[in-house]
Amino acid sequence: MKVPLLACVEVVELVTDWMEGALDDDLRTELEEHLVICADCSTFARQVRLTRESLASLGPGEVPVALRDRLLALYPQWTRQEGP
Repeated sequence: MKVPLLACVEVVELVTDWMEGALDDDLRTELEEHLVICADCSTFARQVRLTRESLASLGPGEVPVALRDRLLALYPQWTRQEGP
């Protein structure tokens, strides 16, 4: 296996696009190879997937707007401080 070129911070930035199938084949392959060897990023990706699935199951209008806005505002800060 070749050494992945992506750093953990890049994986954090790309994981949502990856889940949505929005990455080109080369970048997708690099990200997936990184996830195989990096336990922290693999855990992060799993957490993002579970969060997305949980939120999708709520349906529209069930998350109060103020809470949604607060979470969206905190997410970038959390990824800078706590991300892999």
